[in-house]
Amino acid sequence: MKSRVLSPCRDIDYYEAHEQDIRLEDITSDDINAEILRMLRYDDWNDLVNLINLSRERTNFGDSSRFAIRENDDCGWLGYFIGKSQKLEMMFFDYFLGRERIDALMVGLCCNQSIQRIQVDRDIGEAGFRGLGNFLGNNQSVKHMNFYSFDIGSECAQNIASMFGQCQYTSLKHIEICENNLHDEEFAQIAAALAVQPQIEELVLCDNIIGRLGCIALGSTLKSWRAPSLKKLYISIRDIDDECIQVMAAGMINCSSLSELNLSGRYLTGEVGLRSFADVFQSESCCMEKLCLSEMSIGFDGASALAAGFSRCSSLKSLNLSHNILGDAGLDAIVAGLANSSNLEELLLSSNGTFSSTGLGSLATLFRTAENLKELSLANNGINDEGLQALSAGMRNRCNVSKLNLSNNTITDVGLQALVSGLINNSKLENLQLSGHRSITVAGLRSLSAFFQSESCALKTIWLVDMSIGDDGASALADALVGNKSLKELRLSCNTSGITALGWSAFSKLLCDTSSVNNTYLSNHTLELIGRWNNGGTPPDIRRYLLWHRYLEMKQRFVTQVAMVKVIMSHPHLKMEPFFPWRLKFLPLVVACFDKVKFIFGRSETGQDLSIVYQFVRGMPLFVVRSYAGENAHRKRKRDEREA
Repeated sequence: MKSRVLSPCRDIDYYEAHEQDIRLEDITSDDINAEILRMLRYDDWNDLVNLINLSRERTNFGDSSRFAIRENDDCGWLGYFIGKSQKLEMMFFDYFLGRERIDALMVGLCCNQSIQRIQVDRDIGEAGFRGLGNFLGNNQSVKHMNFYSFDIGSECAQNIASMFGQCQYTSLKHIEICENNLHDEEFAQIAAALAVQPQIEELVLCDNIIGRLGCIALGSTLKSWRAPSLKKLYISIRDIDDECIQVMAAGMINCSSLSELNLSGRYLTGEVGLRSFADVFQSESCCMEKLCLSEMSIGFDGASALAAGFSRCSSLKSLNLSHNILGDAGLDAIVAGLANSSNLEELLLSSNGTFSSTGLGSLATLFRTAENLKELSLANNGINDEGLQALSAGMRNRCNVSKLNLSNNTITDVGLQALVSGLINNSKLENLQLSGHRSITVAGLRSLSAFFQSESCALKTIWLVDMSIGDDGASALADALVGNKSLKELRLSCNTSGITALGWSAFSKLLCDTSSVNNTYLSNHTLELIGRWNNGGTPPDIRRYLLWHRYLEMKQRFVTQVAMVKVIMSHPHLKMEPFFPWRLKFLPLVVACFDKVKFIFGRSETGQDLSIVYQFVRGMPLFVVRSYAGENAHRKRKRDEREA
């Protein structure tokens, strides 16, 4: 049994002097750890494995990147080999090593210049964070530092703050602190320490408990930065007030490169703080492209305050105001503010109370000005048939939306029919979400036929999840899709849609109508999914056709080849008599088709190729003999000419 390795803190000269003599088996606790050291020693990394994870145990024995530290592992040698590596790109800390071992590890680690990402998944103590600070000060390659899914208490937050406050780490661009149960007071310490890191370009602070103190500290830090580089700020907040928003807005104005802001959580007061955001958008240096203010209880007053800023923010491309309380009045204010936002590509307004025909009529006017709008989400807004009619009216003449989400409203057959009339000439829509409308019947589903059959239809995915489709609805959808060549995914709830074997048979016929060779050839060869992800719950015969479609598309085969495969698979006894007038001119074409099937599937599925050759020989024996004799005579004549 190996004796315990104490990992004394030696200097680099010691490791360099003894490297040639050291046996990896003597300084590691198992073969996997020894192999990791070998890869570090010789930089012999698999292209897919260029990370190392320091942990207590490995959950998967085959995990070749997880270095499970036990008492027989020498952390000094581990750090030395990490320091030497020129290919190691990522390092994860998932184990508290203790002061002695972390100090030994850091001696070598601080020499590394290849690591680009550090992820801390556990409190590594004062010595660990101090050592990481020294490493960041020496390393010029680390761009990302993540703290993920562990509790950051008061002492841990103080250690992290001390690490960030040591000096400016010029290469560090991205900091992420997520799911750490980080409280307000603790985050305030970290935010204040970031004052010496103005080079940060992306700051992600999600799923913690950050409130007033933390946000004020962060806002003050942003304002203190000279020549800041911040481009993206994502933060989840709780119970903040107007003063807090005002301080953060002042900091954001200072960050002239800020292009993405995601601020979500509980906001206690009204429009005063949000009005300060208008100053951010109205500043001459504003380059905001993506803005998310979800779950902020924004109503009419807040929307009006924001709209004043939107009117001068021509750079805005994405706006997410989901999970607020806009209502019709707030929606009208937002639309007015976006009147000049010609670059707007994404507008997400789900879960905002109730939008009636009044608010949706106002929204419809946006289609005329926001010509680049590609995604519109209006899910869960209590939209009824009258409201959808108002929205659809604006879609008829000019609408370039490629993704439209209307799920979980109160739409019936009448509303769906109105929607189809608005989309009938739309050549841009690729994704339509109508899930959750159990009031839509077979009559509404049948109305989709006009859209599916339209020459301009470009729809690739339609969502009809959590709807009572039934067998009649399935037949209506199957009939509507006859001849459609764009739709690839028909998403349904297989187990709750009410579709039985009768309804599934309609889809089977749509995909492969075996009543004749011609009907098989004209079947749908485009659909790749009917049901849930990976066609779960879809009957096997239908799943087989869908898999063929997906497989052949991956192989970049043409639709005609898909049709050919279905014909050959579905008609094992093809009759060749109709082609006899073509004599033997047609036979090579048929044989070539079978060769393509063999190439696609790697084998002959049915053996029809020999059967077809036999039919030609049997039907035209004299012609075959004459052709064979003539070919032989031709070859003999050529041979005689060469010999002469």
